[in-house]
Order: sequence, then C-alpha cells, then structure tokens
Amino acid sequence: MSPAELGDEERAALEKEIEDNRRSEYRLLPYAGIALLVIAAIVVVRVVIFP
Repeated sequence: MSPAELGDEERAALEKEIEDNRRSEYRLLPYAGIALLVIAAIVVVRVVIFP
C-alpha cells in the first residue's frame, strides 16, 4: 500500500470528519444572516443620521 492509499478505517474516519464539518458549516448560516442584518442596520443608521 502506498502512502496515498487509505485503509478502510482511515477512509471511514475521514468521511465522518468531512460530514461533521459539513453539518457545522450549515449551523453557521443563521449567524451569517444575523451579521448581514447588523451590517445593514449600521449602514442605514449612518445614512440617516450622517447624510
């Protein structure tokens, strides 16, 4: 087996880690939405108060 080839255990561990990372990335979407709302609010306040 060359260093580039993975055994079944290593492949399963990597697939599990990739799936865990994918799930955690989906949990970031609400935080991104909140951040965009905060930025939009800041821009609106700047435009209204400091024309």
